[in-house]
Amino acid sequence: MTAGAQGLLMIAGLFVLLAMGLPIAMALVASGVVAILSVQGWSAADYLLGALPYSGAAEFAFIVIPLFLFMGHMAFSAGVSERGFRAALAWFGHIPGGLGIAAVSACAAFATVSGSSIATAATVAKVAVPEMLKAGYSKRLAGAAVATGGTLGVLIPPSSVMVLYSIATETPIPHLFMAGIVPGILTAVLYAVLIHMTVRRDPSMKELTVLPRAPMKQRLRLTLSSWEIILLFAVVMGTLYAGLATATEAAGYGALAALAVALARGTRWEEVKKGLQVSGASTASIFFLIIGAGIFSVALATTQMPQQIATAVTSLQLPPVLLMILLLLPFLVLGCFIDAASMVLLTMPIIFPIVKQAGIDPVLFGILVVKMTEIGNITPPVGLNVFVVSTTCPEIPVREAFRGVLPFFVVELVVVALLIAFPSLTLGLVR
Repeated sequence: MTAGAQGLLMIAGLFVLLAMGLPIAMALVASGVVAILSVQGWSAADYLLGALPYSGAAEFAFIVIPLFLFMGHMAFSAGVSERGFRAALAWFGHIPGGLGIAAVSACAAFATVSGSSIATAATVAKVAVPEMLKAGYSKRLAGAAVATGGTLGVLIPPSSVMVLYSIATETPIPHLFMAGIVPGILTAVLYAVLIHMTVRRDPSMKELTVLPRAPMKQRLRLTLSSWEIILLFAVVMGTLYAGLATATEAAGYGALAALAVALARGTRWEEVKKGLQVSGASTASIFFLIIGAGIFSVALATTQMPQQIATAVTSLQLPPVLLMILLLLPFLVLGCFIDAASMVLLTMPIIFPIVKQAGIDPVLFGILVVKMTEIGNITPPVGLNVFVVSTTCPEIPVREAFRGVLPFFVVELVVVALLIAFPSLTLGLVR
């Protein structure tokens, strides 16, 4: 059997294990170990498997993962999402769809201190969804607005998915963070436009949901009460881009600042302890994925399959734009079944060699990959953000939320098309 055939068999085996319901990390480890044994033999497998789990996880850059997770939990404990929503409501509540726009704005604001799509959707849903339903929004629109707004958590920096992409491809984290700002704002603006148009088309909803215009004094007061968001974003991104700290140090400063803010807001030490436990548990899960992806990647490399695919694809001499679209299409399918972190760690060993050989900018491709993982977070049957919103707010049926997500799905595809057509939207700040 040729090496390429062994690689195909390895990938087929992985999907069989996933279809059987085996956890993704365990499926990656199992298929990788079997492939290493069959291709390299026992001695090579003994050496690789003895060293790889430690060397793959003992990366100093990985420290940012628990730090950003803890930062997000402390920001939630301090009530940052609720104050951000109240401030956005004061600015947008008087226009059609203002409550929905405020929910998306709160998601964008919380994304600057969270780094997690699921955490953003869950925290904003607790505050925004009951308000939207009470004001007369349909369950379909209320659930969809928060579920899709939550996807901004992995696009607006800091972002855990960007960190994993950086680790998998050796793309600088600061470049990815900077590149995500404009696409994140663009996505939030288009979400707001969609919500505004949806409410305006429904006369009954428009009449019920428009709130009185808040006076300027109240707007400014509520905006100033959300000072934690500005502070935490400035601590992380400011120290990073002023050259005062590396990405790891900036994450540490952000976690410390979030802890200080939470304690200043009256958060109890029991909640701090819970934040450490939750962050530690999530980090352990991510590290298991990283180790599994590392074993899978090494096993795949021994078959020479990624290099063969890269050579074959580049020999077709496809235009870079067409090639980029073809490389992104699998994410639409994978997003229906697996989470964002798994998608990145699973696909990069195969796809990124093609990206490098074709001369595609890795920062641009990274942001596009993050966008595709966003789409995966709102598409059935997995659609983690939709399930999180439905679990947090049981009055929102999952089926209704998925139906409401469809127009936002189209908006996401429009944003991806704009980013491909105008790379400067992504790379302008980086350059």
